[in-house]
Amino acid sequence: MDAIPLTVQRVEAMLNPDPSRVIARLFLPGEELTAGRSRSAAVVERVLALPEAEVEEIAASLIGDYGDRHRNYAAMLIEHACLVSSHPPDGPLPVGGRAPRLSPARTLLLGASFTAEYAVEGAALCNPSAVLAPDQSGLAAGQSRVALSLRGVGEGHLSSIGFATAIAGPGADWEFEPRPLPAVAGVSTAGRPARRRAAEVPPGPVAPAYRVSFPPDVSLGQRVLLPSVAEESNGMEDARFVLFTDADGVAEYRATYTAYDGSHIASRLLTSPDLRQFQAHRLTGPGARNKGMALFPRLVGGRQLALCRSDGERTFLSASGDGFDWGEAELVQSPQASWELLQVGNGGPPIETDRGWLVLTHGVGPMRRYSIGAVLLDLEQPARVIGRLPAPLLAPDAAERDGYVPNVVYSCGSFVHDGRLWLPYGIGDARIAVGWVLLEELLDRMSA
Repeated sequence: MDAIPLTVQRVEAMLNPDPSRVIARLFLPGEELTAGRSRSAAVVERVLALPEAEVEEIAASLIGDYGDRHRNYAAMLIEHACLVSSHPPDGPLPVGGRAPRLSPARTLLLGASFTAEYAVEGAALCNPSAVLAPDQSGLAAGQSRVALSLRGVGEGHLSSIGFATAIAGPGADWEFEPRPLPAVAGVSTAGRPARRRAAEVPPGPVAPAYRVSFPPDVSLGQRVLLPSVAEESNGMEDARFVLFTDADGVAEYRATYTAYDGSHIASRLLTSPDLRQFQAHRLTGPGARNKGMALFPRLVGGRQLALCRSDGERTFLSASGDGFDWGEAELVQSPQASWELLQVGNGGPPIETDRGWLVLTHGVGPMRRYSIGAVLLDLEQPARVIGRLPAPLLAPDAAERDGYVPNVVYSCGSFVHDGRLWLPYGIGDARIAVGWVLLEELLDRMSA
């Protein structure tokens, strides 16, 4: 075996957080904290007290200033006005014993008074995963379009799931495609924006499934999945997407992600036929404990499999009959090398090769430094490690040490195209870079 360590070849392409990617969402002053006192009634009183001429001037300026920053901005303001009133905007709105009828301008102002912009990437952009995109049109020979999920971090360290696309190939070429504006939050099947207050969702041990969809004219790069239920009210973290094929040959996109409510974490599942319509479910069972589940792309031995980190520091294998309830986990990998003294975990869904299941890993070592490695699992018995990379495939270099979280390179999923393993990765939880390695060369370096 060659003594020279195999390393990822970095490319120049970079994806930086864009603070102009903002979502307008319902804002109820005083209710930001669960123990807060609502100030909504007083705000409504002030809106109703303004002279109509001033109201019309403010409403016109709102449309001029924000109309292009948000899809269907005026309709959203009307909806928010309805949400804070007990009657439609053209009917009576009882406040302080009065029942005035709201003009169109005052309705817009009322809605805007209960609306705030949230920059989905205002703090950081990180932890990408990569799958084959649904749309492969308009490509040249040797190219493939990649769909990337992104963890955006905004005000209050709230995480959401965004998307981007890139063109891989020919050869060692990689180019991120433009991400259009405005960013658009998904809409639930009930017709409400997917972002809801945690207080609106009844508590319980298992959160209900919900659906989110995007209009046909909203491109993949515009779409944002925001928290929708109580257990993810403080974030949807580290989605690991895979194109899963079932026993009947039907393929769909699936992603595990970590839900965080500010105190506790839970493993959840997204399923989608096209990355436009999504359904979210709570995952249960011993294998769904802790963070970092990663699904296999097909059944193995008639079962659905997932890698997980049930104890927080080692990699395990869990099985499920239905994809929702995950059984007791079997140990796969423990920390061994100096660069993984604190913990190991997966770096995305396993990739099937003719030699075994290739799993990129993350290891955490001294100074809480994250590096990316690789192991090879047996195709028929994936709990058995048959090869491992003796040194990190990727570690933070001098230019990658600084960020929102220093000393971190981290990926939630890689992509194989034309003999290359493409590895998008987050740097310091702040920005996203890309590298590649020849797949066969990587497999050749895996030692038993």
